[in-house]
Amino acid sequence: MMPFLYRYSFLFIILIMSVQKDFAVPKSIFLKDSDSIVKVNKIVISGNTKTKEKIIRREITFKEGQYYTIGDLEKELEQTYQQLIKLPLFNYVTIEKEFNELTGLVTIYIIVEERWFLWPEILIINNERNLNKWWETKDFSKLDYRFSVLQYNVFGLNHKMRLGLSFGYTKEFYLQYQNIFLDKRQKHSLNILTKVFYRDKEFFRTYENKRETYQSANAYAIEGSEFGIGYNFRPRFYGTHSFYLGYLSQTAEDSLIQLNNDFFGHGNKSLSFLKFEYNFTYDRRNSREYPTLGFILYSKILHQGFGLLDNKSYYDFSVYLRYKQFYHIGGKFYGAHSISLKKSITAYEAYYFKKGLGYKDYLRGYEYYVIDGQDFALLKSNLKYNLLPKKVVNVHFLPLKKFQKIHFSIYLNAYFDIGYVYDKYQNDAYRNTLSNQLLFSGGLGVDLVTYYDKIIRFEYSIIRSGEHGFFIHFFAPI
Repeated sequence: MMPFLYRYSFLFIILIMSVQKDFAVPKSIFLKDSDSIVKVNKIVISGNTKTKEKIIRREITFKEGQYYTIGDLEKELEQTYQQLIKLPLFNYVTIEKEFNELTGLVTIYIIVEERWFLWPEILIINNERNLNKWWETKDFSKLDYRFSVLQYNVFGLNHKMRLGLSFGYTKEFYLQYQNIFLDKRQKHSLNILTKVFYRDKEFFRTYENKRETYQSANAYAIEGSEFGIGYNFRPRFYGTHSFYLGYLSQTAEDSLIQLNNDFFGHGNKSLSFLKFEYNFTYDRRNSREYPTLGFILYSKILHQGFGLLDNKSYYDFSVYLRYKQFYHIGGKFYGAHSISLKKSITAYEAYYFKKGLGYKDYLRGYEYYVIDGQDFALLKSNLKYNLLPKKVVNVHFLPLKKFQKIHFSIYLNAYFDIGYVYDKYQNDAYRNTLSNQLLFSGGLGVDLVTYYDKIIRFEYSIIRSGEHGFFIHFFAPI
């Protein structure tokens, strides 16, 4: 996806023109020994004009009335800070402590600065997977123009709703409603998704490791719909279990199927099936969008097709695992690495569902290519230098107070990726030579990280074949 470039350009101009000052992080005012015992007397929350207090208290890792050593309490305060700042609700969180020497009681003050929650979205969605691939042809017919309303923190309960329409490459109507809590302790929640889409163009095959497009002359190349409900179980702070059951239906034009008999597999013109997905996430990172410390484990089990609807011979079962680790090396140097693994079992080849590397998972430097297959392994590594630590810019001339304080930082990084995709249905006629062989790449980059989770990455990469190039991305490298 590619949001409007003006949003990033506007932020960049503001950063250059504004006066900078250091960002103040929460710090301790305790003067006693770290082994001293204190009692948390009271937790005072302020700044939450819309967010319900119970949403904030759900993320607090310590309790009123409990005893802690000062050292342990400091750790709990730091973890609470990380939990709160990872919510998509606050730009800034400050935690202050007031200690009474006579009674041994401590009062904790949590001050939050809420984000802007209602976003009318006018976005450009890039169906070429990344900006770099689209820039190769500058084909505006491959872009979606999305008009939607995105509402964070609905009713102050951290619900999230998106309702909108897309035009261009994809004509789509969609509705998402997330985080519908079912209990007071906010351990159980529901998500709802519904969408209907049509496209007069469709990627129908991969040739020489690049996707080719079919253009319908008088109808839709493909049309489909999806309806589903999800259930999340978050028993404590870090781990979340997610279950999703959906119904999907797709129908392709006859001419497209004639060009690729394996588009849906076995010459099928359409597929209708049930989809079950289980995800487990264990997140101990210090940031949701651009972490520098901690780790995250994500796993997924996906089963598509149960023999209950049409195309009873179709099924796809896959297991996916991703682990990311972030650590401080020393001084201004940070490191990160990740490993992603996928294993699939399919009844037959269906190009529509055949995704290897080059989609959500990719090797840096291979942005122009897709490596299709059923199974893959990917290892990514980063060495980062914090060129500019987090700063805060006060922009008083902006009319809305929630936008008058901007934070940003800059990192230099060097990286190396290695990956392998196995395709048991590889067809030599399509000359997709990147699958079934070891691939690797490396390069240098600059990351600009700013508020509202916005990231701009500039990278120069070289790949195994010797090809090299300059690339731009809008999300974290690992």
